[in-house]
Parts: sequence; C-alpha cells; structure tokens
Amino acid sequence: MIYRLPEIADKSILKEYVREHRANNEAGVSASLGLPASEYEEWLEKIQKNASSGDEQWGKSLLYLCFDEDTLVGLLSVRYELPDKIAGEIGHIGYGVRPSQRNKGYATAMLSYALSVCKEKGLDSVILGCYKDNIASASTIKKNGGVLEYEANSYNEERISQYYSIKL
Repeated sequence: MIYRLPEIADKSILKEYVREHRANNEAGVSASLGLPASEYEEWLEKIQKNASSGDEQWGKSLLYLCFDEDTLVGLLSVRYELPDKIAGEIGHIGYGVRPSQRNKGYATAMLSYALSVCKEKGLDSVILGCYKDNIASASTIKKNGGVLEYEANSYNEERISQYYSIKL
C-alpha cells in the first residue's frame, strides 16, 4: 500500500470517496478531520499545518490517504502528540475504509502502518477507540495487539465506545 499526505490534485478522488460513504448511508467519514463539511482548500491547509507545526490543542498529526495501486481505499489519522486527556477520548489513531473496499484486510494493514509511525515518533503505547457495536473495527484493533481497557459513553453521548491500548 501507498500512504501519503493529501495534495491539491486529490480533490476529485476525495470528493468521490465522500460520495461513496454518503451513498452507503453513512453520516460521517471516519478519520477525515471534517472533510465532508469543509471547503477542500481550507481542509487541505489544516491537514498540512497539523503535519508541519501542529495545532495548539491537538499537537502534530498526520492524515494519510491510503492507496492500493491507484485506488484510494481509506484514510488514516495518526495523532501522535495528543495530550493524555484527549487521547483517552478520541485515541491516537483513526482509520476508515471506503465501503466498496471493506473486508479485504485494508484496515488491519493501515493500523499496522500507523503503529509503526507512532513508534517512530517516540510513543511507547497508543489508545484507540471504536464504537462497541463496530465489531469489524474492534477485530482490527485486536489483530494488531489491542487490549480492551474500558468502555464509556462516546463524546457525542449517543453510543458506547470501547477503548483499547496497544504497546509498541
């Protein structure tokens, strides 16, 4: 797989990526940092700033486009400078796979790559969260060494989230 930061030329493939999620009746687009509700150029500027100098509240983070050959299969967010409190609420890593590419092992590969980036950035362990009813994501986390630590109401209070730790 190829992992890279988004570029201005990616606007049309990301628009199609969001369209596929919406066509699948998905309200959000995981790991997109607000892409569906943003102007592309402003979103791209935010992604580039987060990678270079970071955000005062969230620290530095990377948002990768994940390709299998020429196909954008998913998005991967690596939040390696999160304060502990925020890490415990949203996790160090987020990922999403487009509906047409699910159940092909991409999420497992993406998470494995994110773990290597976190280790390279000096983290000893990471926290990941997923909704309790998202069996596929929980399975992906467990395949990569995740151990369930706790459950809590998600930040939007509508669903229960599970939080896993992974030692690097």
